[in-house]
Amino acid sequence: MVVAICSCAWAQSGIARPQLGKILDANGAVRTVYGIAASTALGDAEITGVLSSACGKTFCLAKTDSSIVSASGNAAAPAGPALFAFDGGAAFVWFPQSRQLAQWQNGVVTPIDSSVDGEVLSIRASGGAVEFAVRRQSGEWIVKADGSVVAALPRSSGPVMLIAGGVVYVTHGEIVIRDLQMPLAGVTRLGRMSAGYLQVRAAGVDYAIRIEKGRETLFQLPGVTQ
Repeated sequence: MVVAICSCAWAQSGIARPQLGKILDANGAVRTVYGIAASTALGDAEITGVLSSACGKTFCLAKTDSSIVSASGNAAAPAGPALFAFDGGAAFVWFPQSRQLAQWQNGVVTPIDSSVDGEVLSIRASGGAVEFAVRRQSGEWIVKADGSVVAALPRSSGPVMLIAGGVVYVTHGEIVIRDLQMPLAGVTRLGRMSAGYLQVRAAGVDYAIRIEKGRETLFQLPGVTQ
């Protein structure tokens, strides 16, 4: 595994070209998406050997096999991928393999007690509190860290992503954001490109979906040059 960090590329400001966010490509590399909606270009690989990644309003995090990587350095973390939820200058992190919740702040990962049953699909945070989208035999639910149920979710046949004030989920042949349905078959991954965009991988092709309410748009991203 090779991990190469370019701090200037990971910064979210100070670059002349407009950015929509960052994606994790099919080869496990994080790349910046430059341009505007439906007219984009991909930057060079900034970090490789990445299992999962996400970006909030001001910073990005990536999970390699045993570390969380930020622009300021690496922090040791449990093995396997991670789910991220940004909350100001900090982030909550869920490690599916160890079923451990933690908080990342200033390059330090601190475990947090939690009791969440079911498959955790997504997490989101606000004001220091975290919520989980979980899949159980009884259905799909939004729950708190203590396991208490907040709300029921629509039945999904694929990935789910909690967003501010709503949820993005996949049904057969469609991706649904709030109450808006967009035809798209074969969705296998949802990722946080930035505060305003999600990455969608469907049938081996990457798309971006704008999640701002009233401005929802789905468009294809360029492929990675081999």
